[in-house]
Amino acid sequence: MALGNANTTAQARGKNKAVKIKRHKEVVTAKNYTRISASTGQRSSACALDTRRACTEHYYHNGSGSLPAVGDKVYSTKRASDRHILEAGHYKTTNLVLFQSFEISRNGVVTAVTVCKS
Repeated sequence: MALGNANTTAQARGKNKAVKIKRHKEVVTAKNYTRISASTGQRSSACALDTRRACTEHYYHNGSGSLPAVGDKVYSTKRASDRHILEAGHYKTTNLVLFQSFEISRNGVVTAVTVCKS
């Protein structure tokens, strides 16, 4: 080993290279979530919005019905993560038979549902 050389002969030959560990991030897909078409968030009841023009966004909820009910969580994507919960506000949605406005709390839970005329 020569003076001033901090590498050993094994390191110089490339035998002691650092091992890179690849991390696998688990993504949980919400398989049983129901897709809904709804409006963007409003400050107050969304019943006054025109349904055809307003319901252009797609969201997902974890409830058993076709539309969100009180206690359901609503997500902006089909991922079961708190990063993807819907922002607090009022949203209008329909299943083409029933029209409703639902209110979302800060933690993405439906706190109130109002039936709309159209």
